[in-house]
Amino acid sequence: MLSLLNTLAQGLIKLTHNLAAILLAIAVALVSYQVFTRFILGDPAAWSEILARGLIIWSVFLVSAAAFWYGAMISINLFLDRLPPRLRIYGQRLVCTTVLTLLAILVWQGYLITLRVSGQQIAMLQISMSWFYASIPIGCAVAFVAVVARQLCAEYQHYHRQSDATPISANAGETL
Repeated sequence: MLSLLNTLAQGLIKLTHNLAAILLAIAVALVSYQVFTRFILGDPAAWSEILARGLIIWSVFLVSAAAFWYGAMISINLFLDRLPPRLRIYGQRLVCTTVLTLLAILVWQGYLITLRVSGQQIAMLQISMSWFYASIPIGCAVAFVAVVARQLCAEYQHYHRQSDATPISANAGETL
């Protein structure tokens, strides 16, 4: 069961990570186009700047799942490493609970604000503002899955490798 969850989580994280990279590449191309039209042609394409901004926002929220999975978010290893090995799992549980609470709030509030702005249009693109705001609940929901999967891996390591002195955070995001 854990292996299946791990595989599904890794697939989802890989998908969102690659999608974020594609969106970021498109945003770079749009910004380059914007610079070309503004400074070379003297007639800026205003829509490209707004679209690039939206794609960057989507990239940030989509890649956050990978950052949580690989433990690349704000590191508290200094705190966890100072705990006795037996107590590290409790520190990780505390951190996991805090992060999941924050992500759940962001999913819910992001959903509400996405609904709230659904009637607003982005002037230059003539699309709903909710397309940009939807990145908040979607990205945070995927990050929620990544945090849960990472913690389950840490729990597995804790109960099946208690004699190993390696910090859990070093292996938690890897394949079992």
